[in-house]
Amino acid sequence: MNSSELKILLKDILKFDDLKRQYPKKRIKLRFNTSWLDENDNGEKLYRDYFKLYKSDILEEKEFFYDSIMSSKSNTQTRLSVNDIVFQFVEVKYHVWLLVDVVSITNRCRAKKGYNSFTKKEFDVAEGERIEKYIPFLGRLTVNWKNNPQKFFYVKDEIIDSVEVREILKEHFLSIDEEFCGYDKLSLLYNDLKSVIDKPAWKEALTNIYGVYVLTDSKTGKLYVGSATGENGIYGRWCTYLENGYDSEEVNNKEYPNTQLNKLVKAKGIQYIKDYFQYSLLEIFPKNEVGKDKALERESYWKSVLKTREYGYNDN
Repeated sequence: MNSSELKILLKDILKFDDLKRQYPKKRIKLRFNTSWLDENDNGEKLYRDYFKLYKSDILEEKEFFYDSIMSSKSNTQTRLSVNDIVFQFVEVKYHVWLLVDVVSITNRCRAKKGYNSFTKKEFDVAEGERIEKYIPFLGRLTVNWKNNPQKFFYVKDEIIDSVEVREILKEHFLSIDEEFCGYDKLSLLYNDLKSVIDKPAWKEALTNIYGVYVLTDSKTGKLYVGSATGENGIYGRWCTYLENGYDSEEVNNKEYPNTQLNKLVKAKGIQYIKDYFQYSLLEIFPKNEVGKDKALERESYWKSVLKTREYGYNDN
């Protein structure tokens, strides 16, 4: 932005001066919830992306998201207090943050604690009341912000008053149709794929092609190669994987269904798939008989190249 251009400040759009007069004993806190790397007692690590949790349609993940942004303390500091009105942001693009909640804290912690299913640990969660006048801005207002190292919340007026509004969207951020990334760039983790696969542009693109794909278990490095030649193309096959972790109707060489993904889900649960699986396209083909034959041929080729029969999840 040029110096001659007018800067639109968050404090003006959200009328912080009026808020301070309404709550004279409270302070305004901006909390830029920064994604983190979780580690459990076994030394296993899992990257926690706040935006992915926010847009998840899985009830447990949504609950964990709201408990996490309301976590009231860490081992070294208090994050929220009854003195705070907290404006909660998550990063949706590089240095672009979305306003997701505005809460007046009423109790620093509550009897029912939050629970981290990965670390198997509880954490303190503050209690608060959403400020209704800001509801129209939730999921629609974005700001430009670069977090300071090792810091994610701010209470000093000189910092709060400097935050610039990027835009106020006409509709909720999660309602905006996300453009298809392109067949040549399609490689997504489970939750990322689940969040976009039913978007109109994505559904159309994935339904209209046959293809060969690879599933990657990021925890073990094991691969699974498959092809999709059904009526709904890649879309139909991947929807089944997202639902169950494997496709019970999948038949390899028309002889028997693949069993290793089935066994994996039965042994470790669908949560393992959600935490560690990535879905990538290797090749695409037109939806006709020639394309179908070519997809089946190239599926066998990729299994040989990637050694997925010997070292991966393919049985044949």
